[in-house]
Parts: sequence; structure tokens; C-alpha cells
Amino acid sequence: MHDLVKFLLGLVVTVVIPMAIILGIYFDFLPETLAVIIATGAVVLSAIYIVGGNLLMMYQDIKTGRYSKEKYRG
Repeated sequence: MHDLVKFLLGLVVTVVIPMAIILGIYFDFLPETLAVIIATGAVVLSAIYIVGGNLLMMYQDIKTGRYSKEKYRG
């Protein structure tokens, strides 16, 4: 039952809420300023996610010695 709740919560967060926002903007239910704020926030969060993920991967590669002069034995 716990897995079902986690699945449904993930589905709501990844599908239902963004679809509601998109339809709200399309049918002019949301004010224009709120739509701009939501879009700007989405772009900023996406950039943070991408840059943060790349930095994390680089840190893990350096930490494990992947690019050291010795032969990598991974």
C-alpha cells in the first residue's frame, strides 16, 4: 500500500500539477503574472537540476580517481 501511495504522489507531482498549470495558462484561468512566475521558476529549477547534476558527477569522478594518471580499474 505504501508503494501505491508513493506512485500516486509521484504521478500527481509529475503529471497532474503541470498539466493543470498548462491548461490554466491555455484557457486563461491563471493571471498572466502568475504564469510568468511559474515559467521562470521552472526554467530556473531546470537549470539548477542540470548544473547540479553535472557538478555532482564531476565530483564523484574526481573523488574516485577516474581521471588520475594511473590506469582506471573501474
